[in-house]
Amino acid sequence: MKNRLAVFTVMLLGLMAAVCLQPVMAQDNTPTNPVALKTPLKSMVELGSVYTNIYDITITVLETVRGVAAMEQLKAADPNVKAPAAGFEYVLARIKFELKGRYVSDTLSFDLGNEPLQWVALSGSDLTEYARVPLTVPKPALAGRVKPGGSMEGWVGFAVAQKDSKPVMVFDPDTGGATGRGKTLFFKLY
Repeated sequence: MKNRLAVFTVMLLGLMAAVCLQPVMAQDNTPTNPVALKTPLKSMVELGSVYTNIYDITITVLETVRGVAAMEQLKAADPNVKAPAAGFEYVLARIKFELKGRYVSDTLSFDLGNEPLQWVALSGSDLTEYARVPLTVPKPALAGRVKPGGSMEGWVGFAVAQKDSKPVMVFDPDTGGATGRGKTLFFKLY
């Protein structure tokens, strides 16, 4: 009897660990409840202009760099980078984006990072959108085409208020045309 209980307990703990390692689902993801750093967020996008197919995506913010450290990385990527406006500082985020088709016939690619409104920073206090600033981010930049079964890892950059201790990053798959419909997702930049 004790052996059965021990085996059951070990199996239950193993199952709980496996469930905890799965990506977080996007259903509870809101601007006031953004996903934490290093936590995979799973969602979906619809691709195709006539016949749409649903593709699964997983996005993970792997790291963020802010202030002086971000400025040093930006200067290494572009020695002519301008200092941020007074009261602002740069924040960089290294992101992993994964795309998976649900069927063998799912062969469309997703255009990532080439649309300026696909990645946006919001103020953590009142969720207002920060103005976009042109930046040459460290290589690799998170931009290009991702094929089903593939992934891309790279950097995006923003200017945020120095006093903003909890800025939020938004991923909007709807930007860039009708072929990327999906849920808007929110991530911590801290």
